[in-house]
Amino acid sequence: MHAAAAARCVEAGWGDAYLSPEIDRCYDRNMLWIAGDGDGLSASGVDTHAERLLGGAGMAHRRVMAEPAADARLRDGLVALGYEAGTHVFQVFGGRPAPEAVTGVGVEEASVDDVLAATEEYLRTDADTPYGRDPRTRRHLLEHYRDYGPAGAQERRFVVREDGGRVIAWARLWVRGDEAQVEDVVVLAPWRGRGYGRAIVTAATRAALDASPTLLFIVADADDWPKDLYARLGYETAGTLGVYLRFARLPQASGPGAA
Repeated sequence: MHAAAAARCVEAGWGDAYLSPEIDRCYDRNMLWIAGDGDGLSASGVDTHAERLLGGAGMAHRRVMAEPAADARLRDGLVALGYEAGTHVFQVFGGRPAPEAVTGVGVEEASVDDVLAATEEYLRTDADTPYGRDPRTRRHLLEHYRDYGPAGAQERRFVVREDGGRVIAWARLWVRGDEAQVEDVVVLAPWRGRGYGRAIVTAATRAALDASPTLLFIVADADDWPKDLYARLGYETAGTLGVYLRFARLPQASGPGAA
């Protein structure tokens, strides 16, 4: 399951391109996915296809996801071409008992509109989302968040609210058949460090395990701390994915383009 499942797919020997030009500021819906070894494609060849497909659809950014075999071969070349390189870590729940619910933190399920209102605040105000200051980018990302669940999946949203009822932390759970994914884990900045992230991931994990999936996973940034929290909750590293990005510069934004 990944966000690009909602985009138009262009298939090729090296992998797929996902295109949603109507929300071009959402990079997760407009990217190239290099499968396997990428059919031997070079870094310059990847960039040529990105120019043809993303540029041809009117987009200024370039985003490439590369599976491990291609990632190892292409990384130096893509960096030399001006791409920023990162790594996503796939963590699979390892069959341990369900994590214990966090005491003292009330977690409940919420509507998509409640979570979108909180997401809009996160995009407008958080230090990690400078691209969200741009109104068009923010609108495109909110459209993406409303409908990006994998096709045919059931989506549930687990939240913590402040006393007035406003959502201040949330995580999504997708379940499709015997697969489940926890995704989009956010705690608004003023409420971090209180165990809310652990509480919402735990609640989503416990709910997923109630469905007895054969696969339950979460995706984290290899360079960020949440992967360590997920490991403490029972998620074990199962694989990685190379992430490459050349940002579009947005005249109205205080930072580079959208995530």
